[in-house]
Amino acid sequence: MAHLIPANLIDFLTAGPSATKVTEVSNMQTFIQGLLGSTHETFLQGSYKNDTATSDINDVDIVAIRLTTFSGVFSSQPVSSWVAWDTIFSEIEQRLRTQRTYSSWTVTRDDKCIKVRGAFDADVVPAVLIGTDSKQDPIAIYSNKRGLEIINRPRTHYLNSVAKHQATSSNYKPIVRMFKNWAQNHFGGDKSIVSSFKLEALLHGVPNDTFVGDYPAAFILAANVIRTRLAPHMSGSTVQVPSVCGSEDIMSNWDSTGLKTFGEALGLSVNHALDAYNATTRTAAESSWRRALGF
Repeated sequence: MAHLIPANLIDFLTAGPSATKVTEVSNMQTFIQGLLGSTHETFLQGSYKNDTATSDINDVDIVAIRLTTFSGVFSSQPVSSWVAWDTIFSEIEQRLRTQRTYSSWTVTRDDKCIKVRGAFDADVVPAVLIGTDSKQDPIAIYSNKRGLEIINRPRTHYLNSVAKHQATSSNYKPIVRMFKNWAQNHFGGDKSIVSSFKLEALLHGVPNDTFVGDYPAAFILAANVIRTRLAPHMSGSTVQVPSVCGSEDIMSNWDSTGLKTFGEALGLSVNHALDAYNATTRTAAESSWRRALGF
């Protein structure tokens, strides 16, 4: 028998941003590119670029590559092409602060980005080149907290997400959004428990045939695959989970307390989702589904 979970309680969990928000994001990136001018090349990264943003998201990640500037750690280019990271951050901050279009903007420096806060939020990520082609990964970004450069592959992440989506009959991205809504509802955006980056990596590693068109079933199947994969790590063994771009292990910096909280909550949600799926009345199905997804 088909499940009795109401369609409207599924659709909003898998929906992406509205056309209006997509336009706002595009306009924001175009505006910031105009502020930085020909010295920089900007592009979207993260959830908006990868089409895995939830419908209520109100911030965007924008990479700003300083052209003709190369990493002093990862590039083979001469020393003359290096520029101090404080200078790279400061010049972007100055251009963002002196713009006159948005009087409500606040601009602050964070770990790896410059945060712009206003009617619509943006994290501008300064970056420099590693290779000579600005259109190709990898690039280098900088952690102010750790005082070191980091290799970043946002365009590889995007391409791998596109390939996964195509290989799953276009079911991958809706399920990613469902899990992001689940995490937001349960943890309120606490990245020490789980970040969007980690969720995408976990789901990218789930077999393609798990992403069925019946989205509650796909949620249950994918959650069980993730729980099985993480079980050894939660009991003290070492488990590696590659990021979507394949260049790092997301388990290497996952706080053990956060991981435990994530795993326990996911286990409870699977039980509630199974109850919802097997419920014999619409009321029972809706009640259990709400408990599963946390709304």
